[in-house]
Amino acid sequence: MVKSNSADAFKVQYNTLILTGIWPIENPNVIYRIKTILSWVSALGLSGVMLTQLIHDITDFTKLSETLYILLAYMGFIVKLVVFMYRRKEFLNVINFLKNPIFLSYPEDLDHYMAKSINQSVRLAKIFQPFAVSFVIFYAVYPILDNTSLPFPFPYDLGKYRMVMYCSQLISEGMAAINNMYIDTICTSLMGIIAAQLDILTEKIMRLNENDGTVEDHAISNEVCESIYEKLKDCVKHHLAIIKLVNCVEEVFTIALFGQFLTSAMIICNTIFEIILIPTSTKQILLVEYLFGALVQLFMYCWYGNEIIVKSLQIKDACFMSKWYAFDKKACKYLFIIMERSKRPLRISAIKLSTLSLTAFGTILQWSYSYLTLLLELYRKQSLPLQGN
Repeated sequence: MVKSNSADAFKVQYNTLILTGIWPIENPNVIYRIKTILSWVSALGLSGVMLTQLIHDITDFTKLSETLYILLAYMGFIVKLVVFMYRRKEFLNVINFLKNPIFLSYPEDLDHYMAKSINQSVRLAKIFQPFAVSFVIFYAVYPILDNTSLPFPFPYDLGKYRMVMYCSQLISEGMAAINNMYIDTICTSLMGIIAAQLDILTEKIMRLNENDGTVEDHAISNEVCESIYEKLKDCVKHHLAIIKLVNCVEEVFTIALFGQFLTSAMIICNTIFEIILIPTSTKQILLVEYLFGALVQLFMYCWYGNEIIVKSLQIKDACFMSKWYAFDKKACKYLFIIMERSKRPLRISAIKLSTLSLTAFGTILQWSYSYLTLLLELYRKQSLPLQGN
């Protein structure tokens, strides 16, 4: 049986980001560079439009919030884009490191862990495709239904160039949605592979003297000892390789994750604020979908981060569950090395300030609620003088 190829976890992202010019390649040709420039122009151009509107509405609290909820998402996306481009060599090193034979040093019957992780990654990437398409369609349709001139407001009259702006906004939104979505799923796919490797290592430790003979009177033969030594050495190397992989993934994505965490609370809060304020309209459906996407995006990161923490702690339990009492001192020494290191859970953090976990997800929701309460109070105070007049 052929073992699973970790590269399959990124095949959807690779095929799409090659088309948009975002996937890092070592020697891009002229056409690829042009595609990369177009992706950057579309992202920065639409951000410029929203920033212009933000400056125009700086004195109007309600309109400011209306622009801010989407602008923050774009700022977070641009941070990811900058980091992904700046760390492209480190990212390619991570992809190449996954080809290390140590990550394939497991029995074939354990390959189901990798196969499951890869299938989940591919399924997740494919699920997001129709979501991104529906999001762009909503933005294309709602201005017509709600009698607005553009999907994203612009403070100046464009005259005969309105349709040009309309189309460019939709194209930019579509490219940004695709690029942002697939950069996110690349990171979560890598975390999924790490979690699968931790599951495999756990099983390898628990099976240390399996098929090496039976244990009698707490003693084992020299041949069995040598076999266990080799297995333990392999487990130590595997554990160290996983630790290195976690550190490499964090190095590539840590600033992007910080940007995601920083903007998520404000995005969720501002979106709910808009849903509360605006009258029933097509835009409410768009906002609900946007809110759902923001929550799923954040939860996805936190869930995979939490899986790494939980599964790394299982390594210590696996050491206790192995037949350590039958090992000699040399074998126990190797096992002790693994146990000591596994006391500190592996984790991926956002510039060491916050760890990706379900606890972090709950904390960000609390921040969002606090920020929403503040916004509603400010809105109430702003509305009172107007009602008095």
